[in-house]
Amino acid sequence: MNVIKKSGSKFELSYFPWASEFPSCPKTCATISWDENCFKVHFVSYETNLRAVEREHNAPVCRDSCMEFFFQFAPQTDLRYLNLEINPNCAVYAALRLDRKNSIKLDPCDIAELTVESAVYADRWELYLTIPVEFIKKHIPSYKHGVGAILRGNIYKCGDLTDHPHYGCFANIPLEKPDFHRPEFFAEFILQE
Repeated sequence: MNVIKKSGSKFELSYFPWASEFPSCPKTCATISWDENCFKVHFVSYETNLRAVEREHNAPVCRDSCMEFFFQFAPQTDLRYLNLEINPNCAVYAALRLDRKNSIKLDPCDIAELTVESAVYADRWELYLTIPVEFIKKHIPSYKHGVGAILRGNIYKCGDLTDHPHYGCFANIPLEKPDFHRPEFFAEFILQE
């Protein structure tokens, strides 16, 4: 079980399951921290020559340079996961899903409750995402926030239409073709002090 500490826990996206077809593997990590009010996710990807076309929420940002956060916040009572995909322009695709086919896009007014910032440097780009607990509970009412909460999820890096398409993940997805919407391969996480 992976531990998410209040002070922050770092997760390396070390799996690129489809690297034989998509050999680009930009080094990427996400540090997740939490407190009584929110989760904070700080992504860092050493990807250069970014693609950042989309500017509207719920646009297909996975075609751009993109970092993604898919989490079931109450896997014992609600199998839906929060699907967040973000590009360097801070355009967010957000949905609640059971899997690839069963999803409901979130309203842009709901997406505005998230805080998203990005920074682009010569050798990398970074994202800062804040997810309020109230936002989670609004969409997943059975979520119980606090020490000992068990979550399931995965963290991704992709870029479908970038110069060097790539698909990286924290928890491995042992399939022949790229598909991030596979909750059966989510990792388990527990919140700790």
